[in-house]
Amino acid sequence: MFKSILNKIRHKYSHFKVNHVNIYGIKSPYHFDRQREQYCINEPDAHTLDHTEIVLYSWNIYKQKLNAAIDELSYMLNKADIVMLQEARESETLMSLISSHTFKAIHVVAFKDGHYANGVMTISKTAPICYSAQKYSEPWIRFPKSGLIATYPLSNGQHLMVANFHAVNFSLGLKDFMQQLRTIFDILQQHTGPIVLGGDFNTWRKSRYLYVKRLIRELNLKEIQYPIDQRTKVMGKVLDHIFVRGLHVKEAKTYNISASDHNPIRLKLSCEE
Repeated sequence: MFKSILNKIRHKYSHFKVNHVNIYGIKSPYHFDRQREQYCINEPDAHTLDHTEIVLYSWNIYKQKLNAAIDELSYMLNKADIVMLQEARESETLMSLISSHTFKAIHVVAFKDGHYANGVMTISKTAPICYSAQKYSEPWIRFPKSGLIATYPLSNGQHLMVANFHAVNFSLGLKDFMQQLRTIFDILQQHTGPIVLGGDFNTWRKSRYLYVKRLIRELNLKEIQYPIDQRTKVMGKVLDHIFVRGLHVKEAKTYNISASDHNPIRLKLSCEE
């Protein structure tokens, strides 16, 4: 019964599915571009993001387990151009919310909880022209994580690459964490325009954070500084980060909320002249 209901939901809201990726609100299909090694849209959206002001959120939504999660996300969608979610759980409530705001969304399925897909999801006002999806297994408990890189057209003719990242958590050494990050960075290195890299990095160990810092230097990414920093910490270490390149940070905020076990980040960005 539950599977039948879910299939109806998917048919209603999901226009296109590729492997472990569900795509919502985008009518045009994507094809695999062998040269780019990414999926690219057949018919790009005529709408572009305003390069003078891009409002972006990053938030681990904790599978919408807590009551206020959907209300909080609805508030974000009223303000945002792009929302990067980690631990997004497929549900009719979530998909109806996205549809009611006429947003587009790509959901990379890390695993299924019963019949419900879970993983990173990037929601945006305009359809990405290209995307690349990654899926990784936790080395010990084999509990998968996912990543998504999507490229969006800007009003000045540039392309904004946005990487939504959820790092493996339970690993004693750095090997699996490093491999996962390197996969993302290898794709980012090919992009010459502005970049946003954000998400739940699970940097609860200093060695993890130092490796992230090493990689962002390679790409000339800069770490966002927050006037009031309310990001979630474990063992005194911040878990969630956003790094940017080719973008001016007009505003950076964090929020202390009870709708998840992570606090969200909000940025107001513009392209550098």
